[in-house]
Amino acid sequence: MTAPLTRAPPVLVETAAEVEALLVLLREEPALALDTESNSLHVYRERVCLIQLSTRQGDFVIDPLRADPRPLGAALARANPVVLHGADYDVRCLKREWGFALPGLFDTMAAARRLGRAALGLQALVKHHFGVELSKDYQRSDWGRRPLTREQVSYAALDTHYLLPLYELLSRELATRGLDASAQVEFARIAAGEPRPRVFDPEGWRRLKGATHLDEPGRAVLRALWAVREERAAALDRPPFKVMGEQAMVEVARRRPRDGAGLLSISGVTPVVLRRMGEAALLALWARGGEGERE
Repeated sequence: MTAPLTRAPPVLVETAAEVEALLVLLREEPALALDTESNSLHVYRERVCLIQLSTRQGDFVIDPLRADPRPLGAALARANPVVLHGADYDVRCLKREWGFALPGLFDTMAAARRLGRAALGLQALVKHHFGVELSKDYQRSDWGRRPLTREQVSYAALDTHYLLPLYELLSRELATRGLDASAQVEFARIAAGEPRPRVFDPEGWRRLKGATHLDEPGRAVLRALWAVREERAAALDRPPFKVMGEQAMVEVARRRPRDGAGLLSISGVTPVVLRRMGEAALLALWARGGEGERE
């Protein structure tokens, strides 16, 4: 086990001048560690809300909601390696928002998998190699909210703080075992990933647990709820699951209550859910409800 790394407080970068100062530091750094934080758990249209960078000299957290991060693109394209953990999602997000390319990508999760590690999460790898337990306290944080707390910034910076020393350990083992060339092929494939546009599947309701057991009127209700929920989520800029839960939708389709009291008797259907779904959902339910409540 490697000794834990000493750590200075991370630097929050949230102005154009601070981005320029960071770029000056990055000119002397051939290796970078990179991560992002998005707000996909809290909005319909996700955004990258933080970019974390670590060098051998320190940790930096860039706030792209306050400072344009596009000047960083050249530094990221030049860095070799640029180390990420589970890079697929970050690669797609960075390309989608700013067109960033990462030709020097090294993915510590992919490397650990290739080396046969049983536990592939960053927390497990850091614990194994450095004896440090990474906190999960802010894992589901709404990274789009401002101002950021000092604790959020510190938590975010830890996602990259250990990546460069972890890269050194894993890359050395890949080379020793003759796996470095094949790993580079995989890294290049990950770096070539393209953004995936959000596409609503109108038939996605069929995959919900319990949908196959509904009768025809129930399937009609579920189909209507599925479409209305998506419309309301887009209008409210909230993730669909925060507008109405999927199992609540299936239960509404199964029972088909005739009034608001019947709806509220269903687990997962609250006044907030009814407000978020709106009158359109109720009209769709009444229009397709068929037989009415069964229970």
